[in-house]
Amino acid sequence: MTSPSAPLCGRHEEEISMSLRTLHTDSARPGQLLGLYECPDCGDERRWPIELSEVA
Repeated sequence: MTSPSAPLCGRHEEEISMSLRTLHTDSARPGQLLGLYECPDCGDERRWPIELSEVA
């Protein structure tokens, strides 16, 4: 699953959007989720904040 707010993988010269793998809650920041994104080409992973308004 890719979304317009998905991060780009920094390991490639061309723009490759990372795919959302899982969602996690952040107990330090109520109302915000962390998405675990993975690059479909190289497998690099990154945690990226997701606002609840983007999920709804």
